[in-house]
Amino acid sequence: MKKIIPLFSGSSGNCTYIRYNDEEILVDAGVSMKMIECALDSVNTSLSRIKAIFVTHEHTDHIKGVEAISKAYRIPVYINGASAEYAVENGIFCETQKYINEKNAGDSVDLDGIHADIFRTPHDSCGSVGYRFSFADKSSFGYATDMGYITKTTAEMLFGCETVLLESNHDVRMLKNGPYPYYLKHRILSDKGHLSNDAAAGFLPYLYEKGAKKVILAHLSEHNNTPRLAYETNVEALKNAGISTEELKITVAMKSVI
Repeated sequence: MKKIIPLFSGSSGNCTYIRYNDEEILVDAGVSMKMIECALDSVNTSLSRIKAIFVTHEHTDHIKGVEAISKAYRIPVYINGASAEYAVENGIFCETQKYINEKNAGDSVDLDGIHADIFRTPHDSCGSVGYRFSFADKSSFGYATDMGYITKTTAEMLFGCETVLLESNHDVRMLKNGPYPYYLKHRILSDKGHLSNDAAAGFLPYLYEKGAKKVILAHLSEHNNTPRLAYETNVEALKNAGISTEELKITVAMKSVI
């Protein structure tokens, strides 16, 4: 059995559930423990079954629930060294310190039936990473959000993945004309900000050429994007490349089981 379920996605919090046979893990825990417990219950599992939490970086929308979960369930936490150091020094991780496993870009983690390769993503944090999860059935899943642009390394790590969760954070026009202050707009649009709909859409044909069958659009901005706009922008890019949504399925990060 294999499941990939984005439980929460966006600026308010991120958490994705992955199951391969009896191995169950989370990528990020950026909402409260109670919210994650409820979400897992809705897909017939629980935090007591989670074997590991893989953290992308130290921003609150990715680690909010980690401390409470660590205290209650003593789950191993895989996180890059710079993000871990920041969270510990600033009192965000207290109990979590006991369960930290520092793993940086270029490192890998082996669990029962799941292998994780870690790669760096360009984002304005102490350390930000993405993951390529490979399963014992030879399939793979790429996870890449919170990045200002798609680096060569990111592309290489995502190529060949049957399923990819990819950031499609904002519509550039909405962002520029929206209420955010200039410094925040500049940050989001920078090479260490977030991936736009257009940037994500431009990458989809390459993912398809390298074997992708499904792309999950994730980390949508609540103020500078809409699910419909993200979906339509990415589908239009496929259409222009002569690729149908039957060949490459596009969904927006919600509760979708694979």
